Amino acid sequence: MKFRDYFSNNFETGEDHYLSNLRTRYYRARNDDVKAVVEELIAQEKGVLKANNENFCEMFYECPEYSCTVVVISPRPTETAVDLSVTTYKMLPFGKGIKIIDRLYKFFDSKLPFKGVSLYKQ
Repeated sequence: MKFRDYFSNNFETGEDHYLSNLRTRYYRARNDDVKAVVEELIAQEKGVLKANNENFCEMFYECPEYSCTVVVISPRPTETAVDLSVTTYKMLPFGKGIKIIDRLYKFFDSKLPFKGVSLYKQ
């Protein structure tokens, strides 16, 4: 983790992120099944779904300590990728966003069959 990450409020996962725990995760599930798990996650985190954009496959929700955009894309009918973008509401976050993303991915791993990390990295 870089020094500036301790003072950043915004963290986003990606296919080729320099931190291994912030890379895109893939699951063996249909798109609708993953969206149902996202709604279950929002209820567990005591969040409120603010926007569900079907055109861009994004779901945006807010919790008391952070807001999150979940991108659910299916490159194949039985494979779904999940990307997260988290913004914390802290003055000095000290990497809190990375801990939140780890917690959210652990929830997905417990509910969905895990396939791999960064499968389509070029």
